[in-house]
Amino acid sequence: MARSSMAPWRWTLDSMPRRREMAETVIGPRTKVQGALEGADRLVVRGLVKGTVSVDGPVLVAPGGTLEAEVAAVEVAIAGAVVGRVTARGRVEILPAARMVGDVRTPRILISDGAVFRGKVDMDFADGEGATHG
Repeated sequence: MARSSMAPWRWTLDSMPRRREMAETVIGPRTKVQGALEGADRLVVRGLVKGTVSVDGPVLVAPGGTLEAEVAAVEVAIAGAVVGRVTARGRVEILPAARMVGDVRTPRILISDGAVFRGKVDMDFADGEGATHG
């Protein structure tokens, strides 16, 4: 059965997009990273990241995880907390119980019931045109 384009996304660690050659980088719950974080793999944040994040892949901020950063990625799912600007070429999903404070730039966004969002959304680019890294 084909999924309607209006159907909500439900991201979990297992449902996030994967490429065969893509590894997974996990920032653990007792780990703090400060500075620039760059890569081409799937990033899962369970701890704290402060600075900038530029990933040519999906990013998941897991429950209990915090990003205080400017983020550029293919897709971003937030189940924890984000303070900063998020740019995604594909989509952004703010899951129930997540907290996002900052601006979002993406062609597609879903803010779930129960999520907290304070900021602006810019969807004024097609297929991620204008979303840059670095």
